[in-house]
Amino acid sequence: MSADRDAAPFVRRRELSPEAIAYKSRRRPSVPIGMPDLADHAAVANWRTATNALWGEDDDPVVPHHREVIGGIPCLVASSAMEARSFLAAEAPTVVYAHGGGYVLGSAAVAIPITARLAASGLRVVSVDYRQPPEHPFPAALDDVLAVYFALAADDSPMALAGDSSGGALALSAAIIAVAEGVPPAAVALFSPLLDHVSVPGNPTADDEGRRLIDCYTGDADPADPRLSPLRAELDGLPPVLVQAGADEPLAAQAFEFRRRAAAPRATGTEVTLDLWDGMWHTWHYHALPEADEALAAAAGFLAAFL
Repeated sequence: MSADRDAAPFVRRRELSPEAIAYKSRRRPSVPIGMPDLADHAAVANWRTATNALWGEDDDPVVPHHREVIGGIPCLVASSAMEARSFLAAEAPTVVYAHGGGYVLGSAAVAIPITARLAASGLRVVSVDYRQPPEHPFPAALDDVLAVYFALAADDSPMALAGDSSGGALALSAAIIAVAEGVPPAAVALFSPLLDHVSVPGNPTADDEGRRLIDCYTGDADPADPRLSPLRAELDGLPPVLVQAGADEPLAAQAFEFRRRAAAPRATGTEVTLDLWDGMWHTWHYHALPEADEALAAAAGFLAAFL
């Protein structure tokens, strides 16, 4: 199945900005350094450090972040321009964020271009520096996101979950588990999410590097486990979900299928807002583009409406 480009309320068509056109003309591979043997833990650690540095781990001067340990897990918390004391109060609306990077790469610091823009709207954004494979395969990353979520939920503050790419799988899986535990989030926002680890249409199995990263996290687990592949989970009781993806990226088909499944009668009508952007690529949200600003402002507005 491929995403239906003619399904008009889902596809956002607009003339690309000059910045997006320029970026696409000079775009390089998303992983700029060749992948080492993923069984070599030291080599992977060095590769992660070098790749993350090339992607960028600089703080945002307008919306600074600070490190905090929550539920025993290291996190980066966006401070916004508000007074830190009031911003970090328990009643502040909170978004727990899971970064992408194929589980193996990326970090909370790499995700600052996204978390800073979400926080600029007044949300408290807690970005989880979850454990990563090969040292820590499934379910370590999911367990860490859940540990942070439940630690913050204990304060009875308004909560939401969000994530990009592989972090989208973590965020949605965490939301499904939180619903089952009786502590549901108010809303979920997913950016170019990976929702199914099994070889289904839309899964980037033709990309050998992407497949190797996914398999590194999956380990000996069944890729059809709904905690790994939330597209295969029971979706009853989920809060409103926003999914943004490039209309032509491979994972758009998974987003389309997720909306179809969520809208089925047995899913009790979970509300999924599917927002496919024509001409944009996987997780364009990271870049300094008007399209990224617009998408993240819309996502922040969506989350704030329920928080």
